[in-house]
Amino acid sequence: MTRRTLRTFSAAVAATAAIALALTGCSSNSAGGGGEAGGESAGAVRMGTQPWLGYGQWYVAEDQGYFADNTVDVKLSSFNADADVNAALAANKLDMANVGAQAALQFMEQGVDVSIVLLLDSATEADAILSSEKIGSVKELKCKSVAFEKGATSEILLAEALDDNGMSFDDVKVIESSADKVTPMVLAGRVDAGVTYEPYVSEAIAADKGVRALVTAGDYPGLITDVLVVRNDFLDKHPDEVRSVIQSWDDAVAFTAEDPAKGREIIAKGVGSNVADLESAFDGVHYYTLAENRELLTGEYLTETLPALVTVAKRIGLIEGDVDAKRAIRSEYLS
Repeated sequence: MTRRTLRTFSAAVAATAAIALALTGCSSNSAGGGGEAGGESAGAVRMGTQPWLGYGQWYVAEDQGYFADNTVDVKLSSFNADADVNAALAANKLDMANVGAQAALQFMEQGVDVSIVLLLDSATEADAILSSEKIGSVKELKCKSVAFEKGATSEILLAEALDDNGMSFDDVKVIESSADKVTPMVLAGRVDAGVTYEPYVSEAIAADKGVRALVTAGDYPGLITDVLVVRNDFLDKHPDEVRSVIQSWDDAVAFTAEDPAKGREIIAKGVGSNVADLESAFDGVHYYTLAENRELLTGEYLTETLPALVTVAKRIGLIEGDVDAKRAIRSEYLS
């Protein structure tokens, strides 16, 4: 099989934007309208998200009224696949979106005018390569079928695990699948292994069908991070709304730190699961505060982590050209 070629958003948008919008499930209780990005009034800020724990603080912000407290109206729309939320953002159907850092780099290479404004989370145990317990190592995946979503954090994790073992995608049978479909495929034995994230990792292990986490993101610290990207036209015309959104995230992180039980309950409900099934998964996610963002987005994440991710993404063909990681971040909204 050939090495994975670059995903081009320009081609994907036309084909998937309509599907993305059909999959949208609006969870906001706000009454405001969804004004066009870049207008005189922002209206409801259109944010794309997914049922992933790392984005869960937005559910806390909504539940606890932090958006209202910070005088911003946010409409949360949930998508099941990275490709769908990416397409909606590229097609200007969203003002901002929660994405893996590698997706932000892809946007920039493909000319989608967005910037990273907030580091949301990093995963340790919450992203994993799932396999049968009969598979004892990554090397044993050679010539085996592995399901994962191309262009997503799952591809990054698999790429690093394979490379660490002297292998590449050429050594496995790649099966394309959205993250929510991976666990059922692994449990049914339709593939030998799969890469996904929580809550799907916990669901696979809890099924007690001999599936385990062969590799987790914790084996590669700092590799899997998620960010909030915002269209630059929206950033330039609505800076106060962006700052209010960021402050609402920080308020939610603080609430969850003070009352973990309640915060986790809200997040679990938001991603369609329950706390009991996600107890260990929560321990595998770190939520970044505003203070941490001020330090990292002007320091280590800017100068080391993101450039390292560019190197990985280029090696596996997620991006092909030069992407200036330092220009990807706009930290002035963290004030």
